[in-house]
Amino acid sequence: MPKTKNDLYSDVNFDELKRAAIDYLWMPYTQYNDLLNSGGPRVIVEGEGIRLKDSEGNSYIDAMGGLFLVNVGHGRSEIAESVAEQLNSVHYANTFMYGTVPTILLAKKLAELAPGDLNRVFLASGGSEAVDTALKIVRQYHVNNGEPRRTKFIARRGSYHGVSVGALSVNSSPAVHRDIWDPMLINTKFVGETAEEVEDLIKFEGPDTVAGFITEPISVPKGMVVPDDDYWPKLREICDKYGVLLVADEVITGFGRTGKMFAMEHWGVTPDLMTFAKGVTSGYQPVGGVIATPKIYEAFVGGNDKTFFHGYTYSGHPAAAAAGLANLDILERENLVQNSAETGAYLRNQLEALREHSMVSHINGTGLMLAIQLVEDKATGEPLDPNSKKAIRLAEEIEKRGMLTRTAPFLYLSPPLTLTRNEADEIVAIIDGALTAVEQDG
Repeated sequence: MPKTKNDLYSDVNFDELKRAAIDYLWMPYTQYNDLLNSGGPRVIVEGEGIRLKDSEGNSYIDAMGGLFLVNVGHGRSEIAESVAEQLNSVHYANTFMYGTVPTILLAKKLAELAPGDLNRVFLASGGSEAVDTALKIVRQYHVNNGEPRRTKFIARRGSYHGVSVGALSVNSSPAVHRDIWDPMLINTKFVGETAEEVEDLIKFEGPDTVAGFITEPISVPKGMVVPDDDYWPKLREICDKYGVLLVADEVITGFGRTGKMFAMEHWGVTPDLMTFAKGVTSGYQPVGGVIATPKIYEAFVGGNDKTFFHGYTYSGHPAAAAAGLANLDILERENLVQNSAETGAYLRNQLEALREHSMVSHINGTGLMLAIQLVEDKATGEPLDPNSKKAIRLAEEIEKRGMLTRTAPFLYLSPPLTLTRNEADEIVAIIDGALTAVEQDG
């Protein structure tokens, strides 16, 4: 008989488990000495709604929604049940040769939800794979159309697109230390914040050598700054003018995070390709992918030399697809995209009061994709150093008050889209109290 949630870990010695993590687990972005000095990682054992509970019984608001993806909230038993039912039916079939019921239905559902005429879905297992796939589609699209000289990509400085070799090539976020792998990467040029810079670079490089432009609708590393209203329409016009494919990376912004099903709907612009992941399953299973327009797909139709020879073992995994279908059903049934817009606007309005704090500079974002820009000193505008004593103390104060998130130089808020106004008020009170405590310490 399966164990219940309450007794699932009843026989686990968590001190030994943390020691095993120190000895055997290679955690991303984590230094061994830090793990050792902390006595091992915080072990999360339960999730419900917007909250997580650790092995010591502490409860926290998951203010970052995991890694910007727990859109329908924690503890959704109907998603777990849909996965279990599928695993008991067909747990796997060769995804290069055969379809399965949930995989086909998920592709159909995504095509229905996607903006404009985006309707051809290529499935992968996560965001980095999705970006890799998009870059390869862009490259082969031009080859298939008789323009093999189009090998260069353009991306926006400071954007984040993942950590695989392909994704890293168009990634200039300082967090990934791109310079280490530079010799391995695809030829990419980076531009600033305006559409005009994209056009200038295309002309400088030679339009017949540029394959595609990729960027996030709203950039997470830059603190959730929303672009000007004319930015995306201008990009669409420029890319059409020079035959450059436009790729919108909606891995984080998709599935209601910004108050629309997809962020591109804010500007009424349809890209040639759109990447997705994260919120498609709210993290209950690993799914990502690319949605293309008919124009793009048709370039791959014809003889064998036109075929897109690309795929992953777990592309279109039936259990993962079942999780996606159940997740999207919850998003629609409970009107969570609308709640993201309305409760997100309420939360942002409440956060404005925090600007009285000496460490708070700006409040950025839209929907439930928000960030507080923190500074060492308002007079100079110097960003809060994540390694400074002040930043470390702020993180400790926020955790002590029952919330988990990143804190410097941006304090990120992307909680589950189920957030209520009372829970939003609780988030604001926690941040207010933590900032006050740090500032009173000088």
